[in-house]
Amino acid sequence: MKKWIIIGAALTLMLGLVGSGYLLLSSFGGADLDEDEFISQAADVGGGPVEVELGTVSSLLVLDATVQPEPGKALKANKGGTVTHLWLDNGATVENGAPVLNVSVPAEPTAGGGEDDEDSGPATTEITLYAPTAGTIRGMGDVQVGDVLEAGSTVATVAPDQFRAVATVPANDLYRLYDNPEDIMLKIDKGPPATECEFIGMGAAEEGSAPAEEEFDPFTGESEGGGGGAEISCRIPSNLQVFEGVKGKMSVSTGEVEDVVVIPVTAVRGTAEEGEVIVVGEDGTEENREVELGLSDGQFVEVTEGLEVGETIMDPVPLDPRFDIPGDHDEDYDEEFEGDFYGMGG
Repeated sequence: MKKWIIIGAALTLMLGLVGSGYLLLSSFGGADLDEDEFISQAADVGGGPVEVELGTVSSLLVLDATVQPEPGKALKANKGGTVTHLWLDNGATVENGAPVLNVSVPAEPTAGGGEDDEDSGPATTEITLYAPTAGTIRGMGDVQVGDVLEAGSTVATVAPDQFRAVATVPANDLYRLYDNPEDIMLKIDKGPPATECEFIGMGAAEEGSAPAEEEFDPFTGESEGGGGGAEISCRIPSNLQVFEGVKGKMSVSTGEVEDVVVIPVTAVRGTAEEGEVIVVGEDGTEENREVELGLSDGQFVEVTEGLEVGETIMDPVPLDPRFDIPGDHDEDYDEEFEGDFYGMGG
């Protein structure tokens, strides 16, 4: 698909020149070219050799973030039962171990007692459910005296009065986050200045939170969306005033390296851990060479092994011939585009 990005960009440029009165037919062999020759030569706009140099790579991801309350701990009715008393209301602040509500549950049978023994004890007993941690009670708004709770059900959640920022990392950017980020900055939209945000962890993105399926534009070479991915979260400082649901930007730095061998990402097949480049010798011969890769910023990638400063490589690297399948959908795209191109004005 990469070769059609180049073709699309080249033909878009030519269309603009035609509108200005410049067809540049001389650069393609004169005005006597037929249609096939015109398309063939227009497509031959590949790159060239570039010299390997030292440089700096600073990997930075800027992601859309949402403020969420800390998840906290669940208050569960392990034995179920009927609610008989509420000590605290939803939204109340509690200490660890504070009573929250009472529940009536079937009494345990006494030793040696039978079902018909009136002196065997009460049929039910009342127990108290206590806060599993310090924080604020959430999710108990619908619980009332007389409600019957199922065994093992969650009655409420007790969470510390803290917030976290959560952002979805597009699937292909996960290659840039195989190490924990060195630092994270959070900027709340229309809110306080940017501040450091402590890294909590990464996990699978919740259903519906990942970007939509990727759509590719062959003329610009750009993509929008990208299904899948993961969520990265950081703990917001307690002195930063935020509210649940507000939006912001999360700037995630995965590191910086200086005075290292760097090459454009377009000059290597693969940009995570291992790749392949085409080295051009002094006599013009080409060699496919495997290289080991380090940090990437999306434009340049560090080469940790396999290349030396002063060597020459092809940029952009041609499409791997093992994936250039004759008769695939690119050919259909070419025919459709060619028909549209020569049908203009007619």
